[in-house]
Amino acid sequence: MVTITGTRFTAVFDRGLGTWASLRYDGTELLRTGPEPNFWRAPTDNDYGNRMPRRQRVWRLAGPDRHVDSVGVTRTGTDRVTLAVAQTLPAGRARLFTSYQVFGTGEIVVRNRFVPDDTLYPSLPRLGMRFTMPDGFDRVSWFGRGPQENYWDRKTGARVGLYHATTADLYFPYVRPQENGTRADVRWMTVTNADGTGLLAVGMPLLEASALPDLQEDFDEGQEKTGRHTTDIRPRNLTEVRLDLHQMGVGGDDSWGAQQLPQYQLPLRVWEWAFMLRPISRADGSPFDLARAIADSR
Repeated sequence: MVTITGTRFTAVFDRGLGTWASLRYDGTELLRTGPEPNFWRAPTDNDYGNRMPRRQRVWRLAGPDRHVDSVGVTRTGTDRVTLAVAQTLPAGRARLFTSYQVFGTGEIVVRNRFVPDDTLYPSLPRLGMRFTMPDGFDRVSWFGRGPQENYWDRKTGARVGLYHATTADLYFPYVRPQENGTRADVRWMTVTNADGTGLLAVGMPLLEASALPDLQEDFDEGQEKTGRHTTDIRPRNLTEVRLDLHQMGVGGDDSWGAQQLPQYQLPLRVWEWAFMLRPISRADGSPFDLARAIADSR
């Protein structure tokens, strides 16, 4: 383990898992499970129509089944520590290089570089990270498109603005459970408890983000539909936060074979993306001001 402490926070990094085991702010634990790479989404009806669950199935467990090759820890200044994680994915031996730059204020700048080894593998359903927060972190604010869910290829009807909701409100009860609840073009998002303590995520520059009281797997029926319904979804005692560069579009030219338009797909190539996480409390001030200050300084 690597433990990093600041005036108001303590962060513990697990070298074996290649992610955070704990992040405490003013004595409150903010993580249930640390960030892990995420290359999959629960298939939509259109996905089943174009055989995505079979065609792109190599990416379903690429995040959970990754192998951590190395973790480097470097003190890069009087007020910062950098952890550099090299990982190999089971899908075509692609590599993912993730760096966590931790500042004395508790800010963590996360940078990812995805490098494929075999470009003959299928395109990616998603490029992002996900983590879970404990029960009670169910209040969400975001500055991005809303208020309804919206996606890379289905967002022009959702205006950019400041929105507030609970994690339960962000869930959309499709008759057959599937991917839901994402918001696109997110500048920043906060997920907090009733006391106003939680996490601020800031895009560098933009995110596609969601925060739901369910795990991604809860909406995934597998390679074939199994006839599940909304009554099969039970909220968990947690919040799963997903922060993406993109997930492929939801399509819809038809629902029996057409794939997403090329400009809304994630071809197998080198991809880089970044975002920032910062523990916050109500006493820290407006997320607008915090996000602006972070953008100016980083």
